[in-house]
Amino acid sequence: MSRKARENYENAQKAWQERKLPEAIALFEKVLEQDPSSYDTNLRLAQIYELQRNPNLAKKYYLRAISLKPGVPQSATAFHWLGRHYLEAEKYDSAQAYFEKALPLFPARSSLFRLTEKSIASSKFAQNAIKNPLDIQKKSLGDTVNFLETQYFPVLTADDEVLIFTGLTQNRDENIYTTQRAKNGWAKPEEISAAINTINNEGTCTVSADGRTLVFTACNRQDGFGSCDLYITRKEGKDWTAPVNLGEQVNSREWESQPSLSADGHLLYFASDRKGGQGKRDIWVTSLNNKLQWTAPKNLGPAINTPDDENAPFIHANNRTLFYASNGLPGMGGFDIFIAQKMDTVWSPAKNIGYPINTVADQVGLFIASDGQHAYYTDDTSDKGKGRSLLYTFDVPESLQEMIIPTRYAKGKVFDKKTSAPLASDIDLFDLKTQQKVGAFTSDSKTGSFLTVLNTGGEYAFYVSKNGYLFKSLSFTVSDSASFINLDVPLEAIEKDRAEVLNNIFFKTGEYALDEKSKVELDKMADFLSRNKAIRVEISGHTDDVGSAPENLELSKKRAQSVQEYLHKSGIAPERITFTGYGETRPVAANDSELSRQKNRRIEWRIL
Repeated sequence: MSRKARENYENAQKAWQERKLPEAIALFEKVLEQDPSSYDTNLRLAQIYELQRNPNLAKKYYLRAISLKPGVPQSATAFHWLGRHYLEAEKYDSAQAYFEKALPLFPARSSLFRLTEKSIASSKFAQNAIKNPLDIQKKSLGDTVNFLETQYFPVLTADDEVLIFTGLTQNRDENIYTTQRAKNGWAKPEEISAAINTINNEGTCTVSADGRTLVFTACNRQDGFGSCDLYITRKEGKDWTAPVNLGEQVNSREWESQPSLSADGHLLYFASDRKGGQGKRDIWVTSLNNKLQWTAPKNLGPAINTPDDENAPFIHANNRTLFYASNGLPGMGGFDIFIAQKMDTVWSPAKNIGYPINTVADQVGLFIASDGQHAYYTDDTSDKGKGRSLLYTFDVPESLQEMIIPTRYAKGKVFDKKTSAPLASDIDLFDLKTQQKVGAFTSDSKTGSFLTVLNTGGEYAFYVSKNGYLFKSLSFTVSDSASFINLDVPLEAIEKDRAEVLNNIFFKTGEYALDEKSKVELDKMADFLSRNKAIRVEISGHTDDVGSAPENLELSKKRAQSVQEYLHKSGIAPERITFTGYGETRPVAANDSELSRQKNRRIEWRIL
């Protein structure tokens, strides 16, 4: 380098250090006029143009630098920048080539070495993903829903009827909005509630399957513990209660956001950068204990979380399929959406859900409907010059559907049989095959409505109870052909001669020994009688008309007696229970089909 070139270089370096970038550029250019082969000058100009976010000129000088000295350690960052440049341009083969040249120039096991390894893996993954795209056709939810410049993080109730999302107004106020499904799309969105939305920001929410429990994020509130906290509110009728901070057990001094409730509202997943994680932002989970208190959150561990960032968890209604965003695993570039399955308490390795759901842009906020067939997500259209984030839907491709166990749901209302007034009641859901309780919830105090998620193909017992009323038992089987079960439930007040059927008492054909599956129902009956000690009841057996009348009469009596004996062994005094058999004399349906005969084969209980 000539003396004049050296002098210009030193002056350029001084201007660079003083952040006088235009002066530095002019002086470095003079150096190149005098010495075009100056490696350090080309590298410095590339770095300045990178700082100024001028990718074309940065690329020009980085390419010159590596052509001069491709094997020196200082060229590692140049190769890495070029790799990222081509990755962002979706030229993944070129990106891979530059990353592979950068890798051996970085110190082994350094952070940049690991980042380059991950970038090579992403470049390879992306090339393969583009060759094997998922068949999706995204469709905007329309201008009625997309009424703001920016709307994101859509969530739905299990019946797919209510959509809730976050929107950003022109005044930069983040609020939560809701809309109901209409005949031809969606109704005009409304702010969810004045009790929830304030002049501050509220957003990134999650809702339970029945739409009656909402958890959302709010930042910088007076009752907050950190920068952003999680709050909970519940719906009674049409009104939402005043939001309550989930407390310092869940919220920390750090950032908590992007919640996702399990269908029953008993598990809450969220993203946080709190201490004790695997890296930066991680996915955590807290559960609701028997005292209805949220437990200390647990990190989902290295199967889900990486040393980089994970966010936007979504737990499907089946309570075992987790979707979330990560930039710490091989993908298309930036944040991709991944899927993992929970097996008992262990998570399967996360899997990238593929292209073009994932692209080079950041992907977050995917929601899959309870039936596993429809997806909802945010797409940023800023690359088209519109600068908008809109809500879209698409049919879940078959390859992804195969990884999601679909769910069905039961919905209905509980009401007084005589007055039709809606009733708040306790509802227990049992799996008859396992005899295990799989759900416990309530009906709405103002509307009597309820909704609960069901596993496909299950046999269920459904128990509805309320003080002052006879408890109601129902049984049903969920099939793949039905998306939901309608279970409107009339309750009888405790009055003389009021009667109910024990729908989950089972006997083998022609026998009177109780089947093991009857235990749940009989224990419910014993509990009812224990809580209502002044009540006396009659247990009556009934049959269909198959077989002789005398035999049916005797069989019905012995079946009623089996129930009475079980209740006696459960601690109910014998004088409180009488039993009798009516055989085929009191049918409730014509004995002209198997379904009708099944209705006639029953055990009833009546208030004496």
